[in-house]
Amino acid sequence: MKNIFLISFLLGTGFFRLFAQELNIKVSVVTQGSINSLTNDATLFKDLEKNISEFLNTTKWTDDEYQLHEKIRGSIQLTITEEVQANVFKAELVLQTERPVYNSIYSSPLINLIDKNVSFTFNGLQPLLKTTNTFYDNLSSILSFYVYYMMGIDYDSFSLNGGEPHFLKAQEIITSLPSNYVRDDGWKNDGGSRRNRYWLIENILNPRMRQFRQAFYEYHRLSLDKMYDESDKSRAVMLSALTSIGQANLEYPNTYLIQMFGDAKKDEVVEIFKLGDKGQKIKVKGIMVGMDASKTEKYSVLN
Repeated sequence: MKNIFLISFLLGTGFFRLFAQELNIKVSVVTQGSINSLTNDATLFKDLEKNISEFLNTTKWTDDEYQLHEKIRGSIQLTITEEVQANVFKAELVLQTERPVYNSIYSSPLINLIDKNVSFTFNGLQPLLKTTNTFYDNLSSILSFYVYYMMGIDYDSFSLNGGEPHFLKAQEIITSLPSNYVRDDGWKNDGGSRRNRYWLIENILNPRMRQFRQAFYEYHRLSLDKMYDESDKSRAVMLSALTSIGQANLEYPNTYLIQMFGDAKKDEVVEIFKLGDKGQKIKVKGIMVGMDASKTEKYSVLN
C-alpha cells in the first residue's frame, strides 16, 4: 500500500486508489515466419492472446483496488520466433508501461524492455495461473513476474520504495523455480548477458540501487508531477535526480535497471531539457550518455 503522504496527494488529485490492484494491458501475439507447421492450428495463437489478456487484466494481484481510470496501463507483444516441437515455443516479449502525470494529459513511460528468452508450452487447454511461491508452468511464472515488476515500478514512482512488496513477490517467483528452469536463459544468474529476469530483480533490490530508487521517486513525484506549476524548479529537481542516477550507475555499472531507465526516458528527458539552460543541457547529456553511450546521437540536440 502506498504511504500516507501519497494517499493524501491522490485524494487531492483524483488519483486515489481504493485498495485492489488491476491492470489495463493491451496484449498481442504475433508469429515470425512460418511457425505453425507442427501445431497446424491457426486459432491457437489467438487463444493464447485471449488467455494472456484475460489472465493479466482480470486476475486480482493484490488487495488494492483501482478505479477504471487508475489502472496500470501498458502493452505486451509476444512474438513467437520458433516452434521447438508441437505446442512448445520460443518467443520474444516486449513490455511497455506508463503512468499519468499530475495536472496533464501526458503519460510518462516507465518500462520499455525486450525479453528475448521466453520459452513455454501451450496447447490451448491449460490455464494460466497467478504464481508466487508455487511453480505451475513457465509462461505463468514469466507473466506473473512481469506483473509484479510493473506494479513495483509504478508504486516506486508514486512513493519512496513503495514497490518493495511487489518486487519481493517477483523475487519469490525466481526462488520457487524448479531446478530445470533455473538454468533457463531467461532466469539464470550466471553466464552470458546480465539482461534477464533474474538481473532485473537483483538490480532493483540491490542496496547499491537505493540511490537510484530515491532518484526515481524524485524524478516522477517531485519533478514531473509538479512540472505544470513550477517548470523551472521541477527541471532543476529532475537534473538532481538524474545526477543521482548517474552516480548509481558509477557505483554499480552497466545494470539492466539503468539501461531500462534510459530506454524508457530518453525521449522524455530530451524534450524536457530542450527548454533548459545551456549548463543543464551539458550536464544532462553527459549523464545520459554515461548511462548508455549507444544513445549519444539521441542526446546530441542538448548542446
